[in-house]
Amino acid sequence: MSKNITIEHATREQIAEFLPDAIRLAVSSYRQFMRTEEDFNERGEIVKRPFSIHHKEAKVAISHIELLIKLAKWADLPDTTVIGDAEASYLQGLMTKAEAEVEAYEEEE
Repeated sequence: MSKNITIEHATREQIAEFLPDAIRLAVSSYRQFMRTEEDFNERGEIVKRPFSIHHKEAKVAISHIELLIKLAKWADLPDTTVIGDAEASYLQGLMTKAEAEVEAYEEEE
């Protein structure tokens, strides 16, 4: 039984290690994507991204952010027994920002 707890703890530590960067990158990329409706065509020219494509890609990004939040919650993170106080506080802040982005997106729809 203690072996299971050790494996679970190790898994939570691994998730806690990569999750802050994953959430930060996902939210940052989403924000950057939403600021522009332009893209490059096959000739390298700047063109306006069609609304339907822009909307679909935004939905994919939001889904990714939601999955990262669910993963954190599944692993009961942030948890100071798995990560330090500063890291837990940082992760909680990232999760709060990520949840706000998801909420804002859902309100726009």
